[in-house]
Amino acid sequence: MTLDALLKTGHVLGAMLFVGNVIVTGIWSAVFWRARHSHDFHRAARAIVITDWWFTVGGGALLTTSGVTLALRRGLPLWGTPWIRLGLVALGVSTLLWLVVLVPAQRTMVRHRGDADDALFVRAYGRWNVWGWVATVPLVYAVWCMVAKPM
Repeated sequence: MTLDALLKTGHVLGAMLFVGNVIVTGIWSAVFWRARHSHDFHRAARAIVITDWWFTVGGGALLTTSGVTLALRRGLPLWGTPWIRLGLVALGVSTLLWLVVLVPAQRTMVRHRGDADDALFVRAYGRWNVWGWVATVPLVYAVWCMVAKPM
């Protein structure tokens, strides 16, 4: 396998792990949240944090480093190539939302037991859920930029 083929494989795998985990976590947590009276949602909140660090951060790092390396190996200027620039900006916007809104909400969810009566937990979950989906939009756009390569 050539280095470029290995980097492409890493790039696609990184995108799958990164975007896949974001979308799947949003869906399964919503399903679990609806059944929270019969389940311990606190465990789900802890699982969200663990999977975020392993799959979202790990996949995002693999996606970004392999993509930047591929672009540089091919002589493509990162900021001078529109689809790369747009994709990187979209990833940056999503990452900023994750760091500023989602991580603090996750910390609040983990600190509290997740009882239906826990207003702080409920607000943190609501904020995490809404802003998580908002942060997903730029990720999907970044994938589109990778595939469509708009000029």
